[in-house]
Amino acid sequence: MIDPDIIKETVTRLWNAIPQDLRDWTKSEILNFIQKQAPNFFNFCKSKLSAFWSRITNREVKSNVDTATANVLSLNDDIPDNVKKTIFKQITGSEYHPDFNVKTQGLTDIIQTDEEKKAAAMQMAYIMAVFGKINQKQEAMISEYMTSLRITEELKKDITNELQEAEREFAKFAEDLQRLDNEFKRTATETQKAKKEANDIIDLI
Repeated sequence: MIDPDIIKETVTRLWNAIPQDLRDWTKSEILNFIQKQAPNFFNFCKSKLSAFWSRITNREVKSNVDTATANVLSLNDDIPDNVKKTIFKQITGSEYHPDFNVKTQGLTDIIQTDEEKKAAAMQMAYIMAVFGKINQKQEAMISEYMTSLRITEELKKDITNELQEAEREFAKFAEDLQRLDNEFKRTATETQKAKKEANDIIDLI
């Protein structure tokens, strides 16, 4: 069986690639940057998921996976709901509708084929990768989710390769974030310098 921690470990590596000053989804400048620059990574995730789900005819599987991933995302109180709704739909193509009446354990009976299991695992991985750090409540639910999928060793290698590709794609996004961080710091320094010069002039008057 696949280790449920594989998603947590991947997301942790991605999260650590983001400069600390840019880990706050509530800051308007970060959201503006996300909307302008992040689509490349988001579109990568969306394209991958679309390819996975296009081979699956059982719509009940997609519906339940959408709910399960929305439930996990809803446990992160640090992200504004409007951001969750917008990006969730952008990546999954589905509306963001958490529903804790849908039990994760029930996925074992619904998700049967390897294609379904892979799509379900990767949707969770991509959603978590985009939104960042996983808290303890999310960690517990992700573990339950991955365990319920009953992924075989044969699929584990395939999923690991997919996650590694996502990491390489994310690295490009992280570089853009690093540039943004440097720009923030440069602007802040210039602003402080301007304030000091203005205060020095006032003191001379």
